[in-house]
Amino acid sequence: MIKSKSLSLTLLICLLCLISGFALIGCGETPPAQPTKYKIILPESNIYEISANETTATKDTVITLTVETSNPAYEILEIRANNTICEKTSNTTYTFTMPEADVTITVDTAVKEINSDDGIYWAINTPNQISKAQDGDNYASQTINFEFSENINNPQYSLVSTNENIIPNEAMAVNFTDANMGSMKKGGSITIDLTQVNLGTTYLIFNAKTSSMGYTNGTITKKIEVVEYGQVVVTTWTNTINFDLSRIYEDYHNKGTGITITVRDSNQIYGANYEKVTEVIASSEEESITIQYVPNHAYTISVIVVELQEDNIHYNILAEFVINDTIEGFGTGDDEEDFNRYLDNELYFVYDGANIDLTVLPPENN
Repeated sequence: MIKSKSLSLTLLICLLCLISGFALIGCGETPPAQPTKYKIILPESNIYEISANETTATKDTVITLTVETSNPAYEILEIRANNTICEKTSNTTYTFTMPEADVTITVDTAVKEINSDDGIYWAINTPNQISKAQDGDNYASQTINFEFSENINNPQYSLVSTNENIIPNEAMAVNFTDANMGSMKKGGSITIDLTQVNLGTTYLIFNAKTSSMGYTNGTITKKIEVVEYGQVVVTTWTNTINFDLSRIYEDYHNKGTGITITVRDSNQIYGANYEKVTEVIASSEEESITIQYVPNHAYTISVIVVELQEDNIHYNILAEFVINDTIEGFGTGDDEEDFNRYLDNELYFVYDGANIDLTVLPPENN
């Protein structure tokens, strides 16, 4: 009788185990643990937008990240999940396999070099280096030029330095160049106050846009290194200008200070050690001047006779002469010399060691 009661009690306990939902081999075993899910922590940025197909995931889950830059001046270099580099699977997607831990996503970006975009481009003579102001020079500045492929109406702009410890935003000013009497602009310049800059490297990011007269919205960038005064590295060529003064020499070489010829770099770079201005007093009807020419720079030439007044501060210009800018063979492309030119009061050379012949006409030929 005692054995029968024990059997009934055992059967009752097993029945209760089944009713309680334990799908187990035997009573008393615990259910298997659920897989642990780990967090995926995404960064915030105003340079790019990033998202993940999962915000939490278990170990060995393949996670897809979608990243797109919101600023056209930047590009994505690489993406890391903790210390692991993610695999790039398309222009905007990256993948990684979830480890047994929370993951922090890191996005490495860099500024792209953009010389032209949507009709906006840096002038060909834009420097890569600029100088700090020389001690005591409180007005030192450097101009960087940009141009439009077509005139644009009333452009709006933004200009930032990626490292304000090197070039502060407040040290830069933008001026547009008028194309005509209206609001149309053909380009412009950025003036940098060199008394506010510090040694190092930064990028300038310039955007200009207009919503009328043809939509334009272009962004260009420029890497600029700031160095000490006198340490700007500039490539120079040795070029020669030959002046035919026979039309004016006899009448003017003994007047005032004599016939003064000045050749000046219109795009000179502050703090660079090269000859920015060359000036001579003519001693014969044929005068040659050798200059240090900076490639892609425009040079201006003046030929004048000056009479100093008694205080030697003010002067009267007795005569200004016109240059005959018609160069034989100009623009035909027959040889290299055809592309060296003096046109609209601007002088250009296209190779080292070139010569240009110019005739100086008297004032009555103005």
